[in-house]
Amino acid sequence: GKSIMGDDASSVLNKILLEGKILGSSQWIRGGYKCVCFTESPITELAAIFSLAKIAADESQRPRYEPFGVAVTKEWLFSKGGRPVIYQSESEFALLPEEMRYRHVRYEPGRRIDHTWEREWRIRTEELILDPKQTLVVVPTADHAYDVTYGYSEPEPDGYGSDGQPSCVYHAPKWMAVSLDLFGLHEIGY
Repeated sequence: GKSIMGDDASSVLNKILLEGKILGSSQWIRGGYKCVCFTESPITELAAIFSLAKIAADESQRPRYEPFGVAVTKEWLFSKGGRPVIYQSESEFALLPEEMRYRHVRYEPGRRIDHTWEREWRIRTEELILDPKQTLVVVPTADHAYDVTYGYSEPEPDGYGSDGQPSCVYHAPKWMAVSLDLFGLHEIGY
């Protein structure tokens, strides 16, 4: 069965931050290509999506996404090979050159499933190494943001005494974080 919303996502985010990379997956990608996927949805829209979990009648109605993730700049992702998906009919998949097929997402007006709101970007790769200077960690609360900022920090000396030992140590953050509660996501149980 599914665990309580947030448990799995929080653990996956922890693994990503410890390893500094996101593993590619072929789930939901026609052709079996391994990709890392991102959304271009504004962060304020994500907060609204996550708040739907509060009113879900059961697990099957919960949103597919949870309030834990990483954001990168579009320019950085593009420089690594990331591109927006191509929304098109299923019959058009075969018209794409093989090297672009990983970008295909089925879209047919009137069909029950429509993912165009995600504004998805993909990079075809086994793994994407994150640059902490180009990455913003997205978490549900200010407490989570504090934990990310200081929990993964690296101790650095701020001077040395006459004995050669550090006289003062501060913790330089490796990852920067933003909490969704800044955008109106409150009381969701995180």
